[in-house]
Amino acid sequence: MEPLNNQILDCLKQRDPFAVATIMTHKGSTPRTSGSKMIVLKDRTIYGTIGGGLVEALVMDACMKLIDKHQSRIKEFSLDKELKDGLDMVCGGNLTILMEVFVPDPGLTGIFKALVSLEKEGKKGFLVSKIDGFSKSDFTTRKCLVLPDTTITGQPLIPKPLMDEICDNLFTGTFPVLYNHGLEEYIIEPIHPSDTLYIFGAGHVGFQLARMAHLIDVQTVVVDDREEFANPERFPYSKAVCVVKKFDTAFDRLSIDESSYIVIITRGHLHDQSVLEQALKTRAAYIGMIGSRAKRNQIYTNLKKKGVSDKTLETIFSPIGLEIHAETPAEIAVSIMGEIIKIKAEK
Repeated sequence: MEPLNNQILDCLKQRDPFAVATIMTHKGSTPRTSGSKMIVLKDRTIYGTIGGGLVEALVMDACMKLIDKHQSRIKEFSLDKELKDGLDMVCGGNLTILMEVFVPDPGLTGIFKALVSLEKEGKKGFLVSKIDGFSKSDFTTRKCLVLPDTTITGQPLIPKPLMDEICDNLFTGTFPVLYNHGLEEYIIEPIHPSDTLYIFGAGHVGFQLARMAHLIDVQTVVVDDREEFANPERFPYSKAVCVVKKFDTAFDRLSIDESSYIVIITRGHLHDQSVLEQALKTRAAYIGMIGSRAKRNQIYTNLKKKGVSDKTLETIFSPIGLEIHAETPAEIAVSIMGEIIKIKAEK
């Protein structure tokens, strides 16, 4: 699936107004959490989801009315209230949703072109929307994209106190927040590098894992020393497919950071150990290695002889994946992806 900001850019190029619904806050039991987005077109086509069900339908209805008026709104939806009103909702939480109407123009299109490029390059930024009007009623917005070095794409809308807070990295969440500066209001949305799953091993499990990651919008990089397995034809949806001469140098061309997830599923114990040793020197959010406990323990013993601490080894997920008694490559991929989803949600 295509990243949502790419789809927003595509919609801007079509020249018709549309809406983007974003969960700003959530309390209690809700179908999706803060940061979830959904694009709503005039013909009721949607991209993405804020949880489905009747609340999503209510948001769609509200977006349709706002599109006609070229106005935006922030509204709270109480799932408890919807239940009392006879709707089929059992979650029982509250959602605050920003329903923002986009009226395409060259400036806005340029901002989202820059934003999409920023995400592809794995860099951070901030999408800043100045509210014209008041957030408690209908309003319109003007936008700009800000980099941590204060470079701005779009109009210079930002007062110095807000720019100082952006430079001080005070906006670190994954969802839009409302910022007040005197009587002026801004919506600040941090842009983070997309999560990337690095799959070391292009065999049967790696093949299924890359397919599954694509289904849930996680980009992948596949690494192997066998070109007949690691090639773009076999992994058409992967961001990159890297063929290395040997796994000892597998990390030389990779940029691993806190948004990276590493899965080690090469064809041999020695290759797994080599990749794991390098992975432990990174800041990856997740490192998982396939294999039995006996294999794992032997590799751990070898690494401890090289000075790797028990505390460091405890951060590894091995045997990899959730315990669902998986056997086939596809089932193993499900268990691995389930574990990664869990870690992403906890992060």
